[in-house]
Formats: sequence, C-alpha cells, structure tokens
Amino acid sequence: MELQPDVIGLQELRHFYPRQARWLKNRAAALDKSLTYDVHPTYKSGIWWFWEGIATLTQLPTVERSHLRLKGQYRVGNVTRVRLPDGELLDFYNVHLASGFANEGIRTEQARQLLDWMDGRTGVAQVLVGDFNSRPSAPTIGLVSERLRSAYHAVHGAEPERTIPTPLGGRSGSGVVIDYLFVNDRIEVHDAWVTFDRVDDEQPHIVASDHYGLAATISLRP
Repeated sequence: MELQPDVIGLQELRHFYPRQARWLKNRAAALDKSLTYDVHPTYKSGIWWFWEGIATLTQLPTVERSHLRLKGQYRVGNVTRVRLPDGELLDFYNVHLASGFANEGIRTEQARQLLDWMDGRTGVAQVLVGDFNSRPSAPTIGLVSERLRSAYHAVHGAEPERTIPTPLGGRSGSGVVIDYLFVNDRIEVHDAWVTFDRVDDEQPHIVASDHYGLAATISLRP
C-alpha cells in the first residue's frame, strides 16, 4: 500500500470464494485507515460468472460505472467514471482479453469492440488498463496503439522487459509483456513504472502476483 493509488484495475479475481476484490479493499483499510476504496467488479458472462472477473478500486468519487460483454471466452470490460479533485472527469477502463496463443484474432476483435465503446464516450480523459494477453508486436496492441498510447512506452521509449512470468510458485522462463496501461490525448504522463515486483526476503518465490503490475503518475492536459 506504499503506492496509495487513486485508482486500481485488477483482473482474474475470484467471485465467491474468496471474494478477492472485497478482501483487497478490506485489507488495504486494515493496513492504512486512510485508504478507503470503493469496489466496482464485473464478472464474466455465462457459467464463468460464478468463478472469475475483473474489478476497479477507486478512492476518487464515482460518477458512473458501466460494463461491456466482449465476444469470446465470456470476457468483459468495464469503465468507472471518477471525479478528480479539481472537478474534471476521467474514465478508467479495465479489461482482460481472451487467452491462448492461437486466439489473437479474437483479442483483436475484442479490442476493436472496446475501442468503439470508448469512442462513444468522447470528450473526457481516458485510461485503459488490463491483461491483453498480447505482446507489443501483436495486431491487438497495434490496433489499440492507433488510438491510445502506452504510458510506460511514452516515458521509457519501450515497454518493460516483462510483465510475466514472475517468480511466484517457482515460475521461470523468458519474460514477455502482455499487460498495459494506455492513455488518450487528454492525459499527460509524468512517470510510469513496473510495480508489485518486490520479492519476499526469505522466500524468493513469493511475490504479489503471477503478473507484475504497471503504475503511472498522470495529469489532465488543458
């Protein structure tokens, strides 16, 4: 909780047991009483609704929230519109696209569906985060990059070395990037970095997740 982020996008959250989104909210408050997050979950469609979904946690006032059913593997995206301290609005989108090496076409269509949805909500700052299951050179990321820019790439000139695998559970192998934080042209990116990468001092296979996280410091352009 050292970061104390205003808004967090999470994926692969269990729905009923444990209720991970709610557990994370409560855990944050237990560690620091000043961290009061609202939780906005969206679970997969079909039978997968019982198992898994995504969630946005925000300390900023929520103005509106909505979700989108994506075609393929019961995937979903959601948006939470928040009000910034200066009164400006920001739309925070969260997504987890289809998995599987052979399913790049499904992911590209899901990204197109998501971007069309975003285009229908123009005139406001937009952030899009999530597990895209696509490498930087893949058509899905190429499509998204036509309309949005990667915050990490904007700061460093390239994507990070990896977002998977992490050492969790003894995983190993060459690293790849499949997680991203995108912004539209209403947003100025001041910094971006990989996070949740701290390893337990005594147990080197214990880290926060099987994916590294991405974080950014941003502001709105006039």
